[in-house]
Amino acid sequence: MAGRGRALMPIAVLLIALCAAGCSSAVGSTYVGEEPTTPVPATTAKSRTPQSAGKAATDCSKSTVRLPAVSAVDGVRLEAATDPTRTTLLLKNTGNLAVLVVPDGKWSTRVLPASFANPEDTASQTALIAVNKSGILNPQELPSHVPPSQALILPPQWAVCGLSDNIREIAGLRYLREKTASAEYFVLKALADQVVAVKTPSASKFDAGMLRCAKATRQLLKERVDLQDIEFYAELLKRDSPCQQAFSSLMPSDTAAQRAMAQALSRLERVPHLLENTPLLDAHAST
Repeated sequence: MAGRGRALMPIAVLLIALCAAGCSSAVGSTYVGEEPTTPVPATTAKSRTPQSAGKAATDCSKSTVRLPAVSAVDGVRLEAATDPTRTTLLLKNTGNLAVLVVPDGKWSTRVLPASFANPEDTASQTALIAVNKSGILNPQELPSHVPPSQALILPPQWAVCGLSDNIREIAGLRYLREKTASAEYFVLKALADQVVAVKTPSASKFDAGMLRCAKATRQLLKERVDLQDIEFYAELLKRDSPCQQAFSSLMPSDTAAQRAMAQALSRLERVPHLLENTPLLDAHAST
């Protein structure tokens, strides 16, 4: 018996060594937003059916399981995360250009803003409000059958939440690169930053001025397809143009407006190159 025990010892040692090498797994918690207090294992699941039982999530606040970034086209990169049920899909635009986000093709996921992951400064928020009201979200401008309430413009650094509301359905969204939204947001954000650096006007006056400029940007982009980017911005902000007049109305003096306009135009010389719209592309909480 003693000899038999000695013969088994190498096998036991071997099993312990194998388990030490293969039975442990790294635990990480990478996600979009602030670090969670409790580490969450990264998911590598490829299944299109949620693995967790229970109820579907009601928001994206617990979407802490990182997914591979979405970057199928130039200028677009969307950091992606989900929750353990995979009934949420949180997308944050960390690319250079704006995108339009709508529900998945099966209409099993609804679209909501992810306010907790969005910019909170007045300039960014005022710029996006004007973009949304400029006409981009008119039904005739959207992909077929998508209502304006389920379409969301996502400029750089903004986020969106997709909810499936069904524990048996993983969350999924569709997106496309949006040229007009990119142009409008670049222009309005550059101007809004100049406004708030001097003195923020009343919300109603600020919104009205930015909306006028947003509509002028959209119109000029349709009329002057021959212009290169910097030529387009120069034409848009030239003296006595609708956008320049709207901007000047928000500044304390004509001198201040001219100086700020020049600074905004200098900034627009360095923004990413505008690219044409793409077809709708898919993003899912399983990939």
